[in-house]
Amino acid sequence: MESTAYNYSTGIAANNTGGNSVSGANSSNRVILNVGGVRHETYKSTLKKIPATRLSRLTEALANYDPLLNEYFFDRHPAVFAQVLNYYRTGKLHYPVDVCGPLFEEELQFWGLDSNQVCHFYVLEQIFHRL
Repeated sequence: MESTAYNYSTGIAANNTGGNSVSGANSSNRVILNVGGVRHETYKSTLKKIPATRLSRLTEALANYDPLLNEYFFDRHPAVFAQVLNYYRTGKLHYPVDVCGPLFEEELQFWGLDSNQVCHFYVLEQIFHRL
């Protein structure tokens, strides 16, 4: 009988044979992104949702791909990247409260995203709370 453990922080089920699987998908459909030392795992199809961006054009031929670890490494701000990845997942880009504006915009530019996509309601709410 095979046992399975589920890691709620990653959303990955691991069986006793050592293999990992996400419900309904095999590992060839997933990609691991190591951003500033924080590993993020998502589906390749998620990264294709926003075309003409750095993440939509990932290939194993890129210099930042590590075939031994099977991951892409980017020495960038990991907290900002969490917002970037959630934008791919949800279609909503939110401004992190603990990051200054110019840094956030610089990170968006690196990932190939337009700062005009930031949720304006959230920006206005932050301005209101400062008054």
